[in-house]
Amino acid sequence: MKTLITIITIALSTLFVNAQTSSEKELLKTLNETTPKALQDNKVPGLALAIIKNGDVIIKKEYGFSDVSENEIVNSKTGFNIGSISKMFTAWGIMKLVEDQKLNLDAPASKYLLNWKLPSSEFDSDKVTIRNLLQHTAGLSVHGYNGYETKDELTSIDASLSGTTNLDEKVELVMEPESKWKYSGGGYSILQLVIEDVSGKSFADYMKEHIFKPLKMKQTSFNISKKVLKNSAKAYDEEGNEIPLRLFNAQAAAGLHTTIDDLILFAKASFSKNPVLSEESIALLIKPTELSKGNYGMGYMIMNRFGDFTLSGHGGSNEGWQSGFMLDFESKSGIIILTNGSNGKNVLFGNLQDWAKWHGSN
Repeated sequence: MKTLITIITIALSTLFVNAQTSSEKELLKTLNETTPKALQDNKVPGLALAIIKNGDVIIKKEYGFSDVSENEIVNSKTGFNIGSISKMFTAWGIMKLVEDQKLNLDAPASKYLLNWKLPSSEFDSDKVTIRNLLQHTAGLSVHGYNGYETKDELTSIDASLSGTTNLDEKVELVMEPESKWKYSGGGYSILQLVIEDVSGKSFADYMKEHIFKPLKMKQTSFNISKKVLKNSAKAYDEEGNEIPLRLFNAQAAAGLHTTIDDLILFAKASFSKNPVLSEESIALLIKPTELSKGNYGMGYMIMNRFGDFTLSGHGGSNEGWQSGFMLDFESKSGIIILTNGSNGKNVLFGNLQDWAKWHGSN
């Protein structure tokens, strides 16, 4: 009897594995049919994609070109700017300082700022805390950043926050803190300065030493060096024309450069014990907040509209770049998509829908 049960169990396991393999092949077939056409229709040169299931990568695929003029194709080590996905990593940087007992989430941000302060207003700046900066509930201005074409145009983050050379970057209180959810890249620029002032290091160096290096993310950087540029894709506008890679004072909000390989490492670290953050800290980051109506945590968007599961992550949108990073923590699954075109959102949204439909039934 035991032998018969063993044979039946092995047979059922084999059928299950074969079914999984067949299902994954069907998903890959769908992606291979839809993605090249979507890239062409939307004048987006290239895309890198990874799909994770139960903590393992089941699909890693690159499509199209990183550099059209040089006929260079996208590979797993091609660099992409990931726009506002940068905020997710900044949240990790902040939580690392919290775990190291160098920051208190509910302390006023002003407690940690050495020189720059929020301009006086009718509102109490001491109500702007580390927590509500992360949550976009601090009541601040500056939704997002356009960036600059050359390094010569960049300033310090203090000067950016003050609007010294660009008034559009001036960050100030425009409503009562903790009264409403209002997305503010400016809030993350304050967090960038908090990390610098508390750590005594540049933001890019702190993130490299305390986040990227421990996670073995060797191709990820807020410092856009010659090495980073050498491996980077080119950026392309809505018409498919090459444009300069834009640079940011607001690195924490929009300036991270990375690869599909490194984002896979980050996704896997998010699902398991890792050398940077505890499971409790990660759970806090992805916990939906009341003021956001359940749509945002701390550095993470929360999405429930694609099926009977919850996705936590972020989208990224800069001129010439569109990206998405979404994880289902309950099943340790997810999808990562990077593109080098301003119309990339049209492509990645289709990929996300195809995956979500598949994920919901598998």
